[in-house]
Amino acid sequence: MGTMGTTEMMGRVGRLGVSRGAGRTRRALLGAGGGALAGAAMAACGTGGAPQASGGQPGAKAPATIVFWCRLDPLDWQKLEAPIIEYRKRHPEIKIEDQNTQLSDAEFSPKLLAAFASGAAPDAFWNATRWLRPWHAAGGVADLTPYYAKTKLTADKFYGNSIEELTIDGKTWGVPQGWGIGLLGINKALFQGAGVDLKPDFDKTWTTEQMVDILKRVARSDASGNLGTWGIEWGPGLTSLMPLLWAFGADLLDKDKKRSVIGQSTAGIQALQWWADLTHVHRVHPRRSGPDRPQGLNMWNAGRQAVNGNAGPNVLVQWDSFDFAWDVALRPIGPKGRPHRFYSNAYYVWRDSKAKDATWDYLSWAGTEGMKYTEDAGGYNIPGYRPIADTLWVKKQTNNVDRQRWLDAARDGKAQPLVVKWDEMNAIVSKHMADLWEQKIPAKMAVDGIEREVNGLLGT
Repeated sequence: MGTMGTTEMMGRVGRLGVSRGAGRTRRALLGAGGGALAGAAMAACGTGGAPQASGGQPGAKAPATIVFWCRLDPLDWQKLEAPIIEYRKRHPEIKIEDQNTQLSDAEFSPKLLAAFASGAAPDAFWNATRWLRPWHAAGGVADLTPYYAKTKLTADKFYGNSIEELTIDGKTWGVPQGWGIGLLGINKALFQGAGVDLKPDFDKTWTTEQMVDILKRVARSDASGNLGTWGIEWGPGLTSLMPLLWAFGADLLDKDKKRSVIGQSTAGIQALQWWADLTHVHRVHPRRSGPDRPQGLNMWNAGRQAVNGNAGPNVLVQWDSFDFAWDVALRPIGPKGRPHRFYSNAYYVWRDSKAKDATWDYLSWAGTEGMKYTEDAGGYNIPGYRPIADTLWVKKQTNNVDRQRWLDAARDGKAQPLVVKWDEMNAIVSKHMADLWEQKIPAKMAVDGIEREVNGLLGT
């Protein structure tokens, strides 16, 4: 966030931070160290009515203890802790032992994997959906498909690709919490200063060609050709590559995520060539290094960049203190449309939990009606549960930004190419895109290199 605010932009603190909770167990202390719901389950669920998750319903429950792990900075943790606090009030017979560790993804996941292996994992845990594959491969997560069917909680109750990202082999392995989608940030003051009149809803119909034309009118180079005002920055890596490929009719992986298909047509080459031309032909995008990049200066924050290529919902907090007027816009329409990259966070249940029923009861409530309490505490990404996103979230005001744009983009959102070795695949993509950016290789060689090395990574 996304993910990654977004789950892709968490702070890194290399030590354990413990929140308040209802007690601590051995398991808690060890922690310091696509598509719809499938097959028979979907048939059993049906599509009508409100979810039957019972977390918010009155009445005593069988006593149980749920150990819950998270890894957020204190301010963000308060948002996910809010439904825990409310649930304790409603159901004092259910003890939720919460532990929040201020760790990065790279630190949190190995600790969780070690807890799986030792048989001392938490009953519930939260993180970005892209971590599901390695946890699933390690046998650490519980199949929740029967619970979805039993409680009549269906995929259509959640936004975008939330359930798709949690589906492996036709089964659902988590409960959606929040999501994001990559829009473009626009510096309205720069456009106005350049005499560019952005009509209301201009982004609903603009094309890649029109975007380049507009950016040329805003970007400014000095006498030596160095870019002093950027039109856009759209760097390398999977988060940048995927919307490019989709807009040109290409994809990185096949539908089974078993093999790279980026080089199976000319579309992948066309997409990467268009991206490289932003820098070297149109001169609206900075070079990777050199005079285009003033040392120590963030051009977007300084108001010298017209468009930011990665405006997830996290920017509502991060950009709220800017002294220039900004908004968000849909990505331009490419030759084959404009799918937006979708990413999400979710709650998970340990496969060997002795409190699966109670854990599902809490998580299915926290991810649906309980999202109200997360939103009341400030909100973390866009609620996965549609009724909350469509009411509480979208009506909030931040710098006069049109929040509806994220909900609009979800209509053509596409799930990320999630695999077990996500980080390794991202490194491959980033390396070849960087070489293209620096004109060390042509677009075809970048595409061929990505396909070859990703297939090696996937063992195909």
